[in-house]
Amino acid sequence: MLFLQGDRAPPRTEASFYRTASGAEVDLVLTFRDGKSWAVEIKRGLSSVLSPGFFTALDDLKPDKAFVVYGGDDRYRLKPEVEAISLLDLQRELLAG
Repeated sequence: MLFLQGDRAPPRTEASFYRTASGAEVDLVLTFRDGKSWAVEIKRGLSSVLSPGFFTALDDLKPDKAFVVYGGDDRYRLKPEVEAISLLDLQRELLAG
């Protein structure tokens, strides 16, 4: 596991990925010191379309927040539990706690 420190995530934040044999996956799982977790899917370009495997992984992980980081600037809900977000806005979320 990778531990993120500095000005990008709270100290001692664990970073990992999640993948099952059946193909459910999340690119980045952040687990914070308080036990809360975020699931982050990373998309190249302007597309924020998600695979069914991502939602299966969310059912498995039950993160406190779920984001799709994409190349756009807009921030919007893809589903009630998943928000499309820019990399800069994700950084702001991390800094805000």
